[in-house]
Amino acid sequence: MITFENVTKTYHNGKQIVHALNGIDLTIERGEIFGVVGFSGAGKSSLLRCVNLLERPTTGRVLVEGQDITQFSKAELRQHRRRVGMVFQHFNLLNSKTVFANVAEPLVIAKVPNAEIRKRVMELLEFVGLADKANHYPDQLSGGQKQRVGIARALATRPSILLCDEATSALDPQTTSAILSLLKTINREYRITILLVTHEMSVIREICDKVAVMERGKVIESGSVFDVFSNPQSDITKNFVNSVMHTKIPESVQRLLSEPEGGNRRVYQLVFVGASATQPVLFQAAKKFNLDINILFGNITELQGVPFGHLLVEFRGPEREINRALTYVREAQVDIQEAVGYGH
Repeated sequence: MITFENVTKTYHNGKQIVHALNGIDLTIERGEIFGVVGFSGAGKSSLLRCVNLLERPTTGRVLVEGQDITQFSKAELRQHRRRVGMVFQHFNLLNSKTVFANVAEPLVIAKVPNAEIRKRVMELLEFVGLADKANHYPDQLSGGQKQRVGIARALATRPSILLCDEATSALDPQTTSAILSLLKTINREYRITILLVTHEMSVIREICDKVAVMERGKVIESGSVFDVFSNPQSDITKNFVNSVMHTKIPESVQRLLSEPEGGNRRVYQLVFVGASATQPVLFQAAKKFNLDINILFGNITELQGVPFGHLLVEFRGPEREINRALTYVREAQVDIQEAVGYGH
């Protein structure tokens, strides 16, 4: 659906050269909700805007439906942009126009007949839950309502792609959840491919099928949300994941574990996925073997409908019994990693 091939974007700020994108290779499949996450300045928005050529790549190709859009004529580009809706962080509504007029604006520009405009706009306002606000002005709306207007406007020309540039960053958590739910409905009912950029990993977890992590203009990690969340590879991804999964060991627990104690002790980080997350694996291990098992820290949550648990566990007892217990736990499809710096 959307493919970036060795895409670069360079800005010149006086004598300074900024490499916003640095060799991006990425594919977004039709019908996916694909998230791009990174800190400010990572290149997320530059990448997003290459899809409708609001930013033109310095080098490389951007393919949409197999066509290199960087080679489009002005007329072809106008047609392409009608197939790509865009939702902005700060809504970008025209304060001097009503809600109805804001949603109608793309259709007016496209010279759609008035009767068709009215039908389409009212259909969209009904869809986003704002049919009763058609004659209101943006200043009369809440932030969440403004973003719903922005979404309705982005859908006006029946796009096949929806770009969301930090679409929930200006909203409170409850409103964010409602907007994300609306985007999931749009993806499901209209079969629209959604590409969104954000610095909030909670948004990625809530809505996306796949994710790419960006840093300094490069994609440093990408894959399914489940794979990236359950096994992050880079330090920056681990930090993002910890912001919502809370897998980082608290300092108080680290201090406790660093204190010398008698007896044989081993500390491991255990990752439970799927059925293993709901089975009493550790309880059974403690019963079967001559040792004590102590859960020090962790949680069990859900990723894309699959149970996922991350626990820091202490094993106390004879070395032979600990090794037998570890084998038993591994056979229950639990990933085990020694917690470096603890134990013994």
